[in-house]
Amino acid sequence: MTPTEPQTRHSPALPELRFSLSLLYVGRLLMGMQPTVFDDRLNEVDERIEAVTDELVATELLHEAAVLVGDIDYNP
Repeated sequence: MTPTEPQTRHSPALPELRFSLSLLYVGRLLMGMQPTVFDDRLNEVDERIEAVTDELVATELLHEAAVLVGDIDYNP
């Protein structure tokens, strides 16, 4: 999200979701580098990554839809 992008009620959640997803990817990378990590633990992280990705995509779509219909927050 850029500073000039319109703010909607969904805007505050976007940076948090993006940051969470980034941390999950870093954690997955670090876990994958360990020889003692079990596949079921990696699968749990992969499922969480998928869930957060789905939530992020849905929130981005809601944000874009709000912008298109003019549901803009003028007092962020």
